Amino acid sequence: MEITNIADSELLKEIGRRFEEKKASILEMEFMTKKLLELNEKNKNSQEVKSQFLSLIKNEFNNPMSSLLNISNMIVKKTTDPKIEKLSSMMQSELLKLDFSLKNIFAASEIEAGETANDYSDVDIESIFNEKLEYFNYLIEEKSLKLKYVNRCQEKVISDSQKINIILLNLISNACEYSYNNSEVVVTVDCDDKNYIIKVKDSGEGVYEEHTKEIYNRFTHFETGNTRATAGLGLGLSVTRGMVEALDGTIDNTIENGKTVFTVLISKIDETDMDISTGIGSNEFLFDQGDGSVEF
Repeated sequence: MEITNIADSELLKEIGRRFEEKKASILEMEFMTKKLLELNEKNKNSQEVKSQFLSLIKNEFNNPMSSLLNISNMIVKKTTDPKIEKLSSMMQSELLKLDFSLKNIFAASEIEAGETANDYSDVDIESIFNEKLEYFNYLIEEKSLKLKYVNRCQEKVISDSQKINIILLNLISNACEYSYNNSEVVVTVDCDDKNYIIKVKDSGEGVYEEHTKEIYNRFTHFETGNTRATAGLGLGLSVTRGMVEALDGTIDNTIENGKTVFTVLISKIDETDMDISTGIGSNEFLFDQGDGSVEF
């Protein structure tokens, strides 16, 4: 029917109906917008609560863990009773395994919550490496491994020391776990114009090509033989990748001359107008040794 044949009353009625539909649509949009704003505010509050909860839980676990590690370390060093020394060493190794798992759980939670802001400092990677020698001493002795540090970077490393610590913690742990007995793990630090380059090379069975990318997924394990003694959480490489990406870097793994090599590239930063502090080691725990202390 042509519009010229529609009565004025019908036309006004149709215009009114469409106006009411538009008004209803606007009201519905306003209602949905209000709901979205409310949900956004709740989500924001939830993230803040989650962040506070995470911080609280970390303190609640780290403080007693630090004390227990301190006590076990002192007993091992000061006791003259072989049985007590053996039991204390066993307790210390189990505590270190638990501490390692907690570190990865907290790091994974921070990555999930987006709490990965970088705190840049002058990082002493060799000190962090030496800490890991102490940290994984029980595994190194058990498998008769030799760990070697090679520094080919002639400039200071400016990065986030805590993230570098988590990265090395997991890569060295992974290398030790999967290495054959009586073999060598080599950590190499190098640099070019744009990146700091960290390589961790072990003499284990390697990663099958079909699993090269999957190993960075959470809770992923691939049993390839008898080089691995414990199951773990399957968080290590996922957390490592998260920390590397937070530093605007990349991680990859290859096989070189029959050896597994994990290569981390961490982007250099522009130090202009940045307040760079000095970060030596991971500063996680301090153990009293009578005449001094050891960073742990």
